[in-house]
Amino acid sequence: MLQKIDSYFGITRMGSSFKIELFAGLSTFLSLSYIFVVNPAILSEAGISTSVAFFATIVGSVIATLLMGLWARLPFALAPGLEMNAYIAYVVVGVLGFTWQGALGAVFWVGVLTFILSFTSLRTNIIKAIPDKLKSGLAASVGVFLMLIALKVSGLLAYEGIEVKGIGLLTSKEAYIFYVGLALVLLFRHFKVRGSVLFSIIGAAVFAHFLGVGQPIEPIRLSSEMLDGTFAFDLGVIFDPKIWSVIIVLFILDFYGPIAKFIGLTRNTNIVDSEGNLPRMKEGLAVDGIGTVIGAATGTSNLVTYVESAVGIGEGGRTGLVAVVVAVLMSLFLFLIPLINLIPVAATTGALFFVGLTIFPSRKELKSYTKADVIAVALMILVTFFTFGLDKAMFAGFASFVVLFTVLGKWRELNPYLVGSTIILLVSIILSK
Repeated sequence: MLQKIDSYFGITRMGSSFKIELFAGLSTFLSLSYIFVVNPAILSEAGISTSVAFFATIVGSVIATLLMGLWARLPFALAPGLEMNAYIAYVVVGVLGFTWQGALGAVFWVGVLTFILSFTSLRTNIIKAIPDKLKSGLAASVGVFLMLIALKVSGLLAYEGIEVKGIGLLTSKEAYIFYVGLALVLLFRHFKVRGSVLFSIIGAAVFAHFLGVGQPIEPIRLSSEMLDGTFAFDLGVIFDPKIWSVIIVLFILDFYGPIAKFIGLTRNTNIVDSEGNLPRMKEGLAVDGIGTVIGAATGTSNLVTYVESAVGIGEGGRTGLVAVVVAVLMSLFLFLIPLINLIPVAATTGALFFVGLTIFPSRKELKSYTKADVIAVALMILVTFFTFGLDKAMFAGFASFVVLFTVLGKWRELNPYLVGSTIILLVSIILSK
């Protein structure tokens, strides 16, 4: 049996071993397990029951990660993306006024579209059309979006709807919890503690209870209520023009993200072939799309490949067995519900802020920026800050690049896919008003 498993995954062929693959799976799981705390907390802001969101997070993540391991045979784990669930809760439902069922309907259609396009060359062509610096700008915008959520929930920034009103309370209990959570995750990361994000949330939760700050969201219960989000999505929402901009934003995030992650996570490893290509990439991209469909069907936002997969790969994990191990460990989280209920939302803010920081371009990457690149990325970040809209940030970055090339007389060098994306974003923003 072990020989068959080894042969199927190619463990020995990849220079790995069962021990390495198992430990790599555990390491990846510890690094991303905070999502089982954070996702229900954020989606509760959209009106989704914490019990529904918790169940959907586990079931969706387990199925998608198993598919990644058993079919695509890649060492990547999938779970609801923080950039997506925050957008669903605070913009799609909170600002645009859609029901959570309608929001999940949009997520479903995004998953279907992403899955279908995974088997075409369109995805690669669009990715190639976007300059690397604009990809960095998009990543930075997503990072700012997550950081703003953390500052909003902790009360450090005062908001009225999506409009920043100024500095909030810097000395409130929630603010202190934020400081402690951020300090802990930075400390754990400094000492290279596996599961640092999760451990920082636990530490912040203990501190929160010391301050008398409890769980402000509905407690998670292991009951039939967990199934209330199953197939509850509203598929007819696609006929509402106001949802089109939402679908475009989620699609762009879901469509572009995996390519960059797959390349970045496997660079300089023997997972890629001699020409630098990732075997079974199409299967991996297809799983990413299927994962989003599964997420919508169970009651959560888009499932994405997690960058925390880098932790397991860094430990030597090279095959799909890593993902299988992660999926098994994820399933065990169902038995930890009493512990989950002890963690208040405020305890996640420091970790959320840190995750946002990690998405920013590195110093080495920033040194290669031209003045035009800096302006475009800075514009995307500012638009995100003042509008709380990732679609508007993407449009600002793409449009600035198109305008710059036009002004310099280089409009013939513009890739039609980039121009098309810019026009689609503009139309979607207009339609959403």
